[in-house]
Amino acid sequence: MGGSGETVRLQKIKRPGGGFWFDLRQVGQDDDGTWLHGPVGSPWGAPHECGVLAVPVVVLLSAGRPWATWWVGDPADERIEIDVCLPPEVVGTGWRYVDLELDPVRHERDGRVEIEDWDEYDEACRDGWMTADEADLARTTAERCAEDLRRGQPLLSRGWQRLRRPD
Repeated sequence: MGGSGETVRLQKIKRPGGGFWFDLRQVGQDDDGTWLHGPVGSPWGAPHECGVLAVPVVVLLSAGRPWATWWVGDPADERIEIDVCLPPEVVGTGWRYVDLELDPVRHERDGRVEIEDWDEYDEACRDGWMTADEADLARTTAERCAEDLRRGQPLLSRGWQRLRRPD
């Protein structure tokens, strides 16, 4: 995987649904991790369809950390979404992570924080798509990340800055 500005593929694996992918540009690397930017029109694919991003995004990932943070520049609902996951891994074409279903989200308009997709989490636990250890990791990580979103960590504003000026 190369330097800043290079297009990399971010693979998000949902069990048992398969792989989703996003072609994003690597726009930085620092102590917080690797920053990826997806301008409007960036391609994405899923097992059931493909398309292009309708809104810009910035993603922050770090190997060894069980979450990926997405800043979503949707004018109708600007938000920060955290994908709780098995720690992301660098792969030949970019990054890959296994989604653990729970998603802490902060809606910027009103500051509301919620954890989404408890139904998907319950289904994954019930149907054996995640182990008990993974389920515990998902729950504790989601709760900790939701609290970080409520407190408004300085990193959160850095993501918005990256979204507005990615390079």
